[in-house]
Amino acid sequence: MRITNGMMIQNTVRNINDNLVKLAKLQAQASSQKKIEVPSDDPVAAVKSLKLTNYMTNIQQYQENAEAADSWLSYSDSALSQIGDILATIREETVEAANGTLADEDLKKIGTTIAELKDSIIEVANTSYAGRSIFAGYQTDEAPFAEVTTTIGDQVTYNRKYLSLGGVVAVSVSDSDLISFYQDNMDQISGQAELTSAAFEEFTPASPELEFSVTLDGVTQTISLADGTDYDIDTIVDTLQSQLDAAFPASSEQPDSLIKVSQDEGKIILTVQDGSSIAINSGTLDVSSLGFADGQNSSTEDTENIKYRVGSSSWVTVNAEGSDIVGEGEDGLFDTLAKLELALSGETQYKSVSYDASTGVTVETYDLDLSGLLDDLDESINRVLSVRADLGTRTEYVQKTQTRLEDNELTYNEILSQNDEVDLAEVSIDLSSAQASYQAALAAGAKVIQNSLLDYLT
Repeated sequence: MRITNGMMIQNTVRNINDNLVKLAKLQAQASSQKKIEVPSDDPVAAVKSLKLTNYMTNIQQYQENAEAADSWLSYSDSALSQIGDILATIREETVEAANGTLADEDLKKIGTTIAELKDSIIEVANTSYAGRSIFAGYQTDEAPFAEVTTTIGDQVTYNRKYLSLGGVVAVSVSDSDLISFYQDNMDQISGQAELTSAAFEEFTPASPELEFSVTLDGVTQTISLADGTDYDIDTIVDTLQSQLDAAFPASSEQPDSLIKVSQDEGKIILTVQDGSSIAINSGTLDVSSLGFADGQNSSTEDTENIKYRVGSSSWVTVNAEGSDIVGEGEDGLFDTLAKLELALSGETQYKSVSYDASTGVTVETYDLDLSGLLDDLDESINRVLSVRADLGTRTEYVQKTQTRLEDNELTYNEILSQNDEVDLAEVSIDLSSAQASYQAALAAGAKVIQNSLLDYLT
């Protein structure tokens, strides 16, 4: 085979270029300290790098969420600690007042002190974190608790709803005013007072049509879906809502539907507007399969849990609802404090409203007993301690999660470093070798192609 001068030149240029490409790659690795400049350098390592980077991004987001959750829980615990201290002071004052050795003037002074401490509780309960009220449920943009002046005296509201509608009032308030206030504000409490129970009496899926009946306070309405008709889940929901609205129409006192129908992943959900209990009675539906016994009442209260995601499948509830801390109704903290203030002002009785489906709204009068109120205070203190214990459990979980996330971050960082980053010592040696090879190729090429046609024209 005849080797021409052109072939030698081509081979020389190709060898020089190959060495130059290798040298450029090693120089890029040395300067960036990364193994991969473009995915084509190592497709497998590039895909692995993308996955690891995504893992790291998620971990960092979970760490931010966990830190925010820990801060929220810390703020909540601090606020509850302050409320607990205030309640301890109130209890001490109540014990002193209940001894029976103080003059009326001294009792009134204690009553004034308790009123001021109540204001302090409201102030602490309105604590915010990063501009969000921590005990307000979903309504974090405004303070949840407020004491408002009404026709029956001062009342405490939570998210603009009365914690105890017509709860504890002075006997000087007329029955008519108390009843009117109760009736006028039914739609401002957590639900409507007219609805006391709903009973699902029948469910017969084997009949020619899908049929069941709902009884609200003695009024029964049968809901039917015709046989042979195809219903998608949204159509069924709309049909049920329409028939229930027709059976139990809205009114000025009850502007919204008594029962809201919705669906969640194919499950039809009936929600009673006021959160009152629903009695599920046995019929052709086997209620035991639902986890209920015949005639058992089940609460349908809504919760407003704010959850932070701290893992791929891990969530933590960071808030405590104010109503869970202070309680609602006559057993709630503010009704207990109202009784204390009345008793310390010299009152011996108080009024409260009750509702019954058969008798309607009625006013009841009860005796006041300072010693007996100590038990109510203890119940309120224990309620706060219970919420703090729950927060403590969640805080411990978050802190353990933070430790786990830190460990995961270190592990993935190490794996990512091994996958992406070069060994600088190794690259330096390879770079020196490539430089030597390149210089050698240049020198050899210069010797090979140094003669040209002009050298022979003499």
